[in-house]
Amino acid sequence: MDKLKDLRKRLHQNPELAFEEHQTAAILREELKRLTRIYSTPEHIRAGATELIVHDFDSTGFLVEYSGGGDAYRLFRADMDALPITEATGCDFASQQPGVMHACGHDVHMTVLMGLIEKVLANQPRQNLLFLFQPAEEGKGGAQSVLAEGIIQQYPIEAVFALHVASGMPVGTISSRAGIIFGIPQEFDVRFIGKSAHVAFPEKGRDAIAAAAEFMQLMQADIIQLKKKERVIYHLGTIKGGQVRNVIAESCLLEGTHRSLKPEVRDHMNHLTRENAAQAAGKIGCESEVETLCSYDPVVNDGGWAEELRKVAVKLDVNYLEAATEMTGEDFGFFTTRYPGLLFWLGSGCQHSLHSPQFLPDEGAIEVGVKVMWELASRA
Repeated sequence: MDKLKDLRKRLHQNPELAFEEHQTAAILREELKRLTRIYSTPEHIRAGATELIVHDFDSTGFLVEYSGGGDAYRLFRADMDALPITEATGCDFASQQPGVMHACGHDVHMTVLMGLIEKVLANQPRQNLLFLFQPAEEGKGGAQSVLAEGIIQQYPIEAVFALHVASGMPVGTISSRAGIIFGIPQEFDVRFIGKSAHVAFPEKGRDAIAAAAEFMQLMQADIIQLKKKERVIYHLGTIKGGQVRNVIAESCLLEGTHRSLKPEVRDHMNHLTRENAAQAAGKIGCESEVETLCSYDPVVNDGGWAEELRKVAVKLDVNYLEAATEMTGEDFGFFTTRYPGLLFWLGSGCQHSLHSPQFLPDEGAIEVGVKVMWELASRA
């Protein structure tokens, strides 16, 4: 376990943004080679078991294959990327990359997965297993990228698994649920293009900020009605418009996100955004542009595997909590759309929120995560 804790610290010190995880991948591959050297001796290799095979993606990610017997495979995934956040944990293994931090616990996710690989090498289970180190979970299409290459689809996969550290949950506790656990996020930009003019001559201009204000009123009215029927969030996080206080704004950009639980509701909110932007722009005499950006599938847990997780918790004497359906986004949903799957929360022992500069999971969570994942990997 000390080696795993050291690995976590190295990963935490060397965070990298989406699709830039070159050093991260190098650290993981180095550890994988170390484990292979230890467990490739005859006394560790069960007769008929194969050694690990590594498959590279065009990105920074890679897939590790273990074929221990049978036809189907179980896939276990950890995300690799960090966030553009300046760390403020004060720990002695803080990020050495200015302005970049593992503020979402992906360093722990990768360490748990490596710990699972070590368990597999040491015990040589009679299962076929895949271990995916996936880049770019934080809104850059990492899951879609690796799936687009088609390598994973070559395997007959019976189930997929992932965990996510949870803030405000003590070490030794896990949490999940059958059905939807994470919703559908949709990022979007709305831009209004007007015409600048001196404020003393408003008739010569077209106020892009006024169009943005009109748009917000229209959207608010529609979302109020939609919330009567569906669970949704619609949020505008930034507004950037105008340059000088006494000049009519030529442009105004709104950056936002909305959340829902059904693809058809997501599509409806995208339609409302485009329709209301066009209506607001027309009223003011401006033009509008709407760009829909990142969107994930919902993470849907298989009922059978959710029940197995409860049994695992009892066996390991781990506290189990029924999870709520969250509006958090997670690109593991692209896997649960294709395959039966399970994602669970792993207690981090940290009270600070995810994506906070102070977020730092307790290293005790690593051992719990490895034990739970091993039970899911080795169950008949």
